[in-house]
Amino acid sequence: MEGKGNQDITEECNKENIDHENIEKADSDKKSEIPKYKFSDFSLDKNVNTFLLICVIGVSLGILLEVMNVQNREKTKDEVPKRRYWVYSAYSDVENKNGVLKHVHIVLDRVGYEKSTNKTDWSLLWSHDYPFRSLYPNMHKLKRHQKVNHFPGTGFITNKVDLATSKSEYIPRAFKLPQNKAEFLSYASVNKNALFLEKHNQHRGVYLKNVSEIDFSGESFVQEFVQKPFLVDGHKFDIGVYVVLTSVDPLRVYWYKGDVLFRYCPAKYYPFDPKNLDKYVIGDDYLPTWEVPSLAHPYTALGFSMKDSFDVYAKSKGKDTTKMWEDVQKAIADVFVKKEYHVIQALKSYPSSDNYFEMMRFDLVVDEDLKVYLLEANMSPNLSSAHYPPNQLLYEQVLYNLMGLVGVADHVKKDWNHGENAGAQNMVSTQKNIAVWGEQCSTVCKENCDSHELCELCRPCLNTKLRNSFLKAHREHLHKGDFRRLFPPPTVSLCISRGIVPIPKSRDRDLQIENNFGVVNISFRRCRVRSLRLSMIPRKTSYLSERSGLYVIIYCKYYRFNHLTRLRSAATQVLTKTNITSLLFLPLLLLNFD
Repeated sequence: MEGKGNQDITEECNKENIDHENIEKADSDKKSEIPKYKFSDFSLDKNVNTFLLICVIGVSLGILLEVMNVQNREKTKDEVPKRRYWVYSAYSDVENKNGVLKHVHIVLDRVGYEKSTNKTDWSLLWSHDYPFRSLYPNMHKLKRHQKVNHFPGTGFITNKVDLATSKSEYIPRAFKLPQNKAEFLSYASVNKNALFLEKHNQHRGVYLKNVSEIDFSGESFVQEFVQKPFLVDGHKFDIGVYVVLTSVDPLRVYWYKGDVLFRYCPAKYYPFDPKNLDKYVIGDDYLPTWEVPSLAHPYTALGFSMKDSFDVYAKSKGKDTTKMWEDVQKAIADVFVKKEYHVIQALKSYPSSDNYFEMMRFDLVVDEDLKVYLLEANMSPNLSSAHYPPNQLLYEQVLYNLMGLVGVADHVKKDWNHGENAGAQNMVSTQKNIAVWGEQCSTVCKENCDSHELCELCRPCLNTKLRNSFLKAHREHLHKGDFRRLFPPPTVSLCISRGIVPIPKSRDRDLQIENNFGVVNISFRRCRVRSLRLSMIPRKTSYLSERSGLYVIIYCKYYRFNHLTRLRSAATQVLTKTNITSLLFLPLLLLNFD
């Protein structure tokens, strides 16, 4: 049995050996079936794989970039390219964003501008100096969208001598010496207690003198000193009002009602000492509102403006400031009415008047009865808060409201597509917003624009320049912010029977009109007039308030009349005497909105 078992085991082992041999043979046959590649075949296959890999990577990058572009387009589809501005000054440090124009740079950056140079397609030039001499070639090549923060000819307003020697009830009498020596001595002989501030052309500084102390040998300028000023805690002060000129012919002027700049003398006025300038001259180191004891609480603790803080103090002393602020407005408006002619003449040297605007600061003082005196108008007023940091808010609010008023900071986005810009502007203001007198335009003016003076305002008769001026005035009205129109004055309702007022046959006679405010005298002695019509016509008010307003139309056909300011002065007198505060002057038109 053992032998048989051993035999079986041997046979199984032999059988396994045979199976192993067969398996190895089969494996050998399979190996022989594997194709053998040459080295060149392997290299070609490698190149193909590399090419495919590059294609895959390229396609992937392309897809990734397209996804990123889509995301960027989605992100920036509502963004507007920044417009550019540049600054200019022959002397001041205006390029430094922390310098004298720090807040100008800040506000322009906040409203979407970037600082650039005049080599680019800029939208705004902010010039610290008068630019019409040094930048004369640039001013003659302005594009329609470019704006400059000065008007040519405004030196007749901002030059102290030109302003002070203007004849105005609000400006203290002034004289140029020695040219006006005789006139000065005559005035001084009548006003024996008058004191005069003297300024020499050769050096800085002012000096308070009586007549006997004034030197007539050199060139100087003297102006009567306002004695007995109204004091706050014993300190004399001046009032700085920010004013913006946006247009001449027709004239439009605005003043900033949000606040004014009060500056107080460092030393108390009494006991008075003419040798101590700190008692009566406002210098760079003035006393600010928040350091005046009676004003510190309303200004700092209660958050009042400088203007409101002063009003609170004045009322506590039994003074009503209402008339004072009205006189401030009248004093400033009177300057522009009288000086507009010079600006119009200066503008004749330039292609267009639509590129300019100008902000000034008018400095005024008041006496103990709150009577207003205008001293000077400052071109490029100081807007640096480096010396008085709390003034930062005032300066930036003034600048922000200014940018909105003059259209530098737009309320709708713009691109470089002219058609899109036109559509955006029409959305803000278009023909329907300035259309008036539908009855007359659809009847008497339908066939002939010369059939009635009102036809000049009907759409078929309205010339392009005048239409654009009206649209600009309407946009200013919409975007004026805390500015208020100073001239033409705002509209009020007035009861005068509608119709035509006959003109006296002689231009030397006066015209009297009776109304609810009494008798109105209109003088024509200074104007050669052929006809005058005074009418009251309801105007369209869809873009204003629900109450209807009135236009007062003064129409003067003249033929030998070159000094337009005289005619405007006569119209201003009419406004003052009648309390009429809306004026539309044909053909010297003033468009009015509340």
